[in-house]
Amino acid sequence: MPDSLQDQLRALGLAKKKSAGRKKRSKPARGQRQGQPGSDPKKELSLDQAYALRQREEKKQADRVRRRKQAEDRQRQETNRRIRDIVNKHRLNVDEAELARNFLFRGRIRKIHVTPEQQRALNDGELGIAYLSGSYFILSPEHLDAVRAISPDHVVELGGADEDEGDHPVPDDLDW
Repeated sequence: MPDSLQDQLRALGLAKKKSAGRKKRSKPARGQRQGQPGSDPKKELSLDQAYALRQREEKKQADRVRRRKQAEDRQRQETNRRIRDIVNKHRLNVDEAELARNFLFRGRIRKIHVTPEQQRALNDGELGIAYLSGSYFILSPEHLDAVRAISPDHVVELGGADEDEGDHPVPDDLDW
């Protein structure tokens, strides 16, 4: 039988000769880390400990979120209380008003019933509208400014955006 390939390569001087005293390297058992820091099994967390630690961290995070939400709720309630005090004392709404005044608020068209004098004053900017808990209230400008100082989001801007014609010029090729 012919020599093995390794024997043939050794004969040509291309392969090294076998070392007689060569030891086979022992591999560490699977999952073991020899010589690495932290490989002491006593120092590693057990599955139960890791789960308990994770659960504590999740609970701390949930408590932080809950406390932040409660603080925001308290702030919102305080803001609404202060606005409610102003609105209850100074609102100019008339229960018998029959004219509907439509306005845009938060992207939707809303409606409030006003008298003809109030409608004229609203259109002229002499009165304003404040929002509180799903209702709209007519207020004088000084009381509207007080509400705006507390929370600008509760004041309805009736003026609309007056666009300057310089921003949108009429094209030359457009015939009227």
